[in-house]
Amino acid sequence: MEDKLDCGACNGLITHWLRLIYRNMTNLHNAKLVKYDLTTSQVGVLIQLLMEDGLTQKKMSQKLQIRPASITSLVNTLALKGWVKRKEDSEDARINRIYLTEEGRDITFKCIKVNDEVEKVLEKDFSKTEKQMMLYWLKKLYKNLL
Repeated sequence: MEDKLDCGACNGLITHWLRLIYRNMTNLHNAKLVKYDLTTSQVGVLIQLLMEDGLTQKKMSQKLQIRPASITSLVNTLALKGWVKRKEDSEDARINRIYLTEEGRDITFKCIKVNDEVEKVLEKDFSKTEKQMMLYWLKKLYKNLL
């Protein structure tokens, strides 16, 4: 007879809770982004470009920890919407750099407001100290995975 994991045992697993939190947070975030016809993954690219415009797709892939093929798909979609543009690197014609357009910059600031709304939902009922503690533990978990 196969051993089955008791659902009660899941309650003690960090992976269980992180998976549920991630899924619900992403669903909430995506629901709020529908009005802009964007996903959280696309917003990640836009925000990264707002912080450091002119990245190569390779560099963006590294910074966002997303596969290069996924970055290509995200950038293609954002380019079709007119929110980013590719430009040939001035020193190496083999390299394309990605830049936000003015429309892309505008939509990114709207998305940051959506991020703030989601953050408020996550912070609800947490004191400032509890939030700082949670950030400490989450960063520690992240470092454990590196």
